[in-house]
Amino acid sequence: MAKKMTKAETQGIFWLVIIGLPIYGIMKLGESVGWVSLIIAVACVIALAIWLYISNIKKRREMLLKKYHDPKLVEALMARRIWQGQTAEQVLDSLGKPHDVDQKLLKTKKKEVWKYHHQGANRYGLRAPPQPTSTTASSNVHQSCQSPAQHY
Repeated sequence: MAKKMTKAETQGIFWLVIIGLPIYGIMKLGESVGWVSLIIAVACVIALAIWLYISNIKKRREMLLKKYHDPKLVEALMARRIWQGQTAEQVLDSLGKPHDVDQKLLKTKKKEVWKYHHQGANRYGLRAPPQPTSTTASSNVHQSCQSPAQHY
């Protein structure tokens, strides 16, 4: 009768396959096309990824400069900072869409708390409460929000 494999043996075989197969494939590819050409191809892929990343940053900076016409403001948004008096749209341009939004609808006001940097069950690294507003006014970040020096 065959002996059953233990859990540790099963996990060892799993990791051997996960790590070993890609290495084996790369070795066979290197032997068939040559190591120099494989290294050049990998370097080209890395250079392309870096170029795309830098290009996206430049496009975002140009878009924000066209939108706000203030280089200092754009640099703060590019650094993903928030500060007192910032509009809700600026918070979105700085931090992006929140992970979660808590909303309370009162008779004349709508209270919102934007939550960023999810860390666990209802735990967030940053809560940015737009100022409670009437249904027609614009939202500004509440005065209790962190200053740029305190965040990042």
